Amino acid sequence: LNRWPIPVMEELNLVELSKELEKEDTDSDSPFLGVLRSKGFAWISPTSMFDLDNHDTVLYWSHAGKHFGLKQAGSWWASMGKENMKKIFEDSNNMAEYDRIIREDFVSGEWGDRRQEIVFIGANLDEDGIRAALDDCLCTDEQMKDYKQLILDAIAEYMESSQ
Repeated sequence: LNRWPIPVMEELNLVELSKELEKEDTDSDSPFLGVLRSKGFAWISPTSMFDLDNHDTVLYWSHAGKHFGLKQAGSWWASMGKENMKKIFEDSNNMAEYDRIIREDFVSGEWGDRRQEIVFIGANLDEDGIRAALDDCLCTDEQMKDYKQLILDAIAEYMESSQ
């Protein structure tokens, strides 16, 4: 069995991901053919399934055989801000874990710890093909720019309505 984690810092586009996963059923050249299981967590762009309210939500990725699911699994640390997060770790006397999370998980100044981290398990896996297929599902720079504007607009609307 092969396995390896795929850490990706950009947001996944669920529509494109669905297209790639559907190819597995009909395409004998699919890089996903040897995958028996995949699991991890993901940051998904807003769609009809996952809207802007889920910007702060970690989604648990679970795949085994023909079953694939995404479910809510808490919040990204970045959603609470570093100062609030630090207080939680100070109160639990676990600053070593806080330092590890900041060092290893907060690799994006703009998006904090939001990312994809998925492990693929199977036989004769096509690592390059799987990476390429998932890369094709990432939001483009233009889509990320639009997404950032959606977030800024939502914050402005919230601030305006709370006054």
